[in-house]
Order: sequence, then structure tokens, then C-alpha cells
Amino acid sequence: MPCLNIFTNIAKSQIPQNLVSKIIPVLVKGVKKPPEKFICVVNADCFLNMKEDSATPGIVATLESIGHLGPEENDIIVKELAKFFETELGVQPSRFFLTLYDLEKHNVAINASTVKA
Repeated sequence: MPCLNIFTNIAKSQIPQNLVSKIIPVLVKGVKKPPEKFICVVNADCFLNMKEDSATPGIVATLESIGHLGPEENDIIVKELAKFFETELGVQPSRFFLTLYDLEKHNVAINASTVKA
């Protein structure tokens, strides 16, 4: 279950309601897992200061996945997400910060159990 957590200082009212459904194909392309496996959370109206600027739209995000992350994959994923956020929300790539975590199954749980497969 790859999970993308997005934190942004953009107002909730300025974020399209279909943003999450539009970002899933971008994640599928980069992480190469089926769309039904993805979780995406958008946290809007955050206090965010980047490069001593809290007024310009910015995003801090984390992407966690069991596998399918690595040096080559991560480079593709961050470029695709940066392009997506620039197009959809007007966030410049210099205002997009992403951390990627390749998780082990025993550190992920759903349905009251750690992931087995």
C-alpha cells in the first residue's frame, strides 16, 4: 500500500476536489503498483515556511512504499510529481520537497495486521 502524504500551505478551497483521483495515475506510473493499492492524503492550509517564505505556495510530501522505490525510480517519481503539482496547483518545482521511504512489510499494517504479502 504506497501512501503519499501531502502537506501544503495552499487553502483547501483552492485545491480541486478531484486532485487525489488525478494524482493516482501519476503514482501508478512511477511506483508501478495497481491504482487500488494507493493511499493519498492532502493536508491543506498548513503553516509552511520554505526558503524563508511562507506566502508562496509550497508542498512538503512523503511517499512510502513496500518496494518499487530506488535511485532510478525515485528520480522518475519526483519529476512526475513536480510536473503534476506545477500544472495542477501552480507549485514551482523549487517549492516542492519530497522524501521517499522504502518500507519493510513488518513495518506496515492494515486491517489490524502487518502486511504479509
